[in-house]
Amino acid sequence: MTGDRLMRIGVGVTALGLVATLIAMLPLVFPDLALPGVWWFLAMITGVGLALVIAGLARSARERRIRD
Repeated sequence: MTGDRLMRIGVGVTALGLVATLIAMLPLVFPDLALPGVWWFLAMITGVGLALVIAGLARSARERRIRD
């Protein structure tokens, strides 16, 4: 089903975003570490992944309701 596939993609994107968030927070723990600003941008894909998961849930529920 397309909703299930969308949820799987969303979970993967969310996981990548969470890893990027952890990496982006490293300079707060290690002040000598300097990271480029791209890590903050990559951390923002966490929300995109969550939106994909929610859209997949809604689409899957709609497909099941139509089928029944």
